[in-house]
Amino acid sequence: MKIRVLIKVLLLITGGVCVLSTILQNQTMELYVKPMTVPLFFLLYWFNAKKADVLFLTVLALCFLGDIFLLTRINNSFIFVLLSYALCYFILFYFLYKNHKPIDYTNADIAYLAIFFVIWTVIVYEIYAAIQEGMGEIWSFGVIYILLLYFLLIGAVFQYINIRSPKSLWFLIAILNFVISDTCFALDKFYVSSLELKIINAIYQLLAVYFLVKFKISSAHPLKLKNI
Repeated sequence: MKIRVLIKVLLLITGGVCVLSTILQNQTMELYVKPMTVPLFFLLYWFNAKKADVLFLTVLALCFLGDIFLLTRINNSFIFVLLSYALCYFILFYFLYKNHKPIDYTNADIAYLAIFFVIWTVIVYEIYAAIQEGMGEIWSFGVIYILLLYFLLIGAVFQYINIRSPKSLWFLIAILNFVISDTCFALDKFYVSSLELKIINAIYQLLAVYFLVKFKISSAHPLKLKNI
């Protein structure tokens, strides 16, 4: 069996067990299995990349640290979780900048982007309104975290509409998965505790890192059709 196939099989198994541990609410199982997922994503990237990107490896390391802080539940661990992922998202802005191309929007593109911007802004406001009271003392950290995701998704959508390359598509999907995962986590922690939200969070968190790896190893060749 090829090493890449083996890594994907192991990812499928560990990811499935992670979700199962959430469904069963078995923290012991989650504690032992979840830390294995990001190292497997690292291996998937390592064996598919022509040259390893240290900054991207830092992103994977921050995702790993976020999981560890969340699982260990040490004093103020949640602040460290926020800091780990906030720094991860901050670094991802660099990849947006690195893959930037001259703006080439059609009138239809501008209309779609305007609609997206309005809808996304309303959604973020509603999420903030729902969790604001529950955040308590970490309100300021939470606001910064929300703004990072808010602008990161805007940047990802604007870039994909402009370029429409496989790389920009996978980046957009990865950020969208982070948004779904973090939204479910925040609603579960600060609004209403729900097993369904925990399960969605577990699934989309894994998918987000997987699509980040796909983004890094995919083609940057634009697929945008000029005549449409």
